[in-house]
Parts: sequence; structure tokens; C-alpha cells
Amino acid sequence: MESSFLNNVKEAPVISIVATKSNAGKTTLIETLITIFKERGYSVGVLKHDAHKFEIDKEGKDSYRFTKAGADKMIISSKEKLAMVETIKEEKTVEDILDMFGEIDLIIIEGFKNNKYPKIEVHRKDIDSRLLCKDENFDITTFLAVATDEELNLLIPELDINNVSKIADFIEMKIIKEK
Repeated sequence: MESSFLNNVKEAPVISIVATKSNAGKTTLIETLITIFKERGYSVGVLKHDAHKFEIDKEGKDSYRFTKAGADKMIISSKEKLAMVETIKEEKTVEDILDMFGEIDLIIIEGFKNNKYPKIEVHRKDIDSRLLCKDENFDITTFLAVATDEELNLLIPELDINNVSKIADFIEMKIIKEK
């Protein structure tokens, strides 16, 4: 996305929240982190990866019909929200999507496990015993910490998954303040 506006925008700090499986608690953690960072005065953006085809509009609605008719871009706007649906020929890179956020204090990525950005892995003992931060298929140097409900004896910090304020403090210190 080559725009003179975007080229002048500072690059926002990014943190990825990843897990081996669904239902580990990524969404709940991110939801709570958003609330905490908003209370601290930060603007927050979230990039969610969806491996499935998704529709953000309902069948039968005008905006849905415009996209189904072949509109390359469809924007729906109200006094509270703005959404754009763009038909793409191939999946965009994480970097292309991050450029769309413009000026923001923090971007949280959910999913895109193999991205190059710093990561906190969510691990719950009842969900999976495997860890991405120990998997040779991932760049383990991108893992900053594991938010967990058990002691793992790792070489990176283990954060209490039930103490989201401390996780927010960690992100603020390691990601936002260092930027």
C-alpha cells in the first residue's frame, strides 16, 4: 500500500498472541488486554486471522448484495462504525494489513503464528501439552513469554494467564515503551 500518508505514519508496536489450538483463551486475553490498554489511554488495533471464509455482512442486506454482485470494494458507514469489504485475489501479507491501521499506539495480532513479530503464547495445561515456543517449525526468538496456568520451567518469562494486568504491564514495558 503506497500512500504518502502511510509512509509518514510511525510504525506501531505489535504483539502477537498465539496458541497451539483454538479455545486456549487467546480471544478472552486480547479482549481484556484491550480494555486495560484503553483505560491506560492507548489506542489499540487488532488483526485477527481467520483461516475460514468469513462474511461480516448478512445475506440479503444491501452491502452483502453489492459485494456478491462483484463490487471490488464496499464500504458501509454509520455514525459509530465504518467497515470495508475488499475482494482480493490472494491473501495479503501481515505487513500489508498492518499498514492499514495508520497511526495507533498498539496492534495486537491474533493468529498468523509464523509472523515475524514478538509473541506471547497462550498455554493452558488442559488444552494441549505442546508449546509453539519449543517447536522447531517456529522462530523461537520471536517468543517473549508464555501466558500459562502451570509452571513450565522455560527460558523465557512465564506469565500468569489469570493476571492480565501483569501481562499488560509486560507488554507495555517490552513492546510499547521500547518503541
